[in-house]
Amino acid sequence: MDAMYRLIDLESDEAIGVATGDQLQFLIDNLEKEGVEDQDYFIDEDTLSFLAENGCDEDLLTMLTEVLEGRMSIDIRYEVA
Repeated sequence: MDAMYRLIDLESDEAIGVATGDQLQFLIDNLEKEGVEDQDYFIDEDTLSFLAENGCDEDLLTMLTEVLEGRMSIDIRYEVA
């Protein structure tokens, strides 16, 4: 069975949803990391557009869009669910 990962809003430290291993790998492959051990990512409207253009899973894109609503940007991290 595919591992599941909890996506966490760094500002509130609250879970925003759960991603599959494939969804997480898509984020890792398409978003910039600041270091080798980095597990957090910056998301804004431009990031969402970039992810959509590059074939982001619809469920993941919807989750990120909903959590961004009303905010300029968010930082998220992941952990094993």
